[in-house]
Amino acid sequence: MDIIHLTMEWLHLLAIIVWIGAMIMLLFVIIPSARDVLSEDSIFKDFIKSVGKRMTFLVNVSIIVLITTGIVISLSGERNSASWSFALVIKHAIVFAMVTIHLSRNKIIAPRLEQMAMKKPLSESFIKLQKLQMDLVWVNLTLGILVLLLSTVL
Repeated sequence: MDIIHLTMEWLHLLAIIVWIGAMIMLLFVIIPSARDVLSEDSIFKDFIKSVGKRMTFLVNVSIIVLITTGIVISLSGERNSASWSFALVIKHAIVFAMVTIHLSRNKIIAPRLEQMAMKKPLSESFIKLQKLQMDLVWVNLTLGILVLLLSTVL
């Protein structure tokens, strides 16, 4: 393996760690801690929104790094067995689903929640959409862990 390939592998893994780490921190540390400390609902929501914007930036950069390094790694052609190719296709399908979920949450659901929060913040549809937003983070975390598992095979 040459230095370029090793660097691409390292950046690829780092991007996965940043993305999954952001979800773990959000779900297991930031949201529960904010709920414990920030008693006023509007302050909690503003805090989570601010954290979310910063994390979204990190995740977006990670996605770009994953795609770029993934292409370079795939083109290196060092591993071309049938089982490796199958695992790679599965991994790419899962990552595609993760990116789709991430973009849907940030480009469709989050703006819709902001609109609804101004008009009907206690409506049943608003609460359901909030729950969907969080459920999708859990789905992405699960998929991300599966990608890490597949990465050990590759």
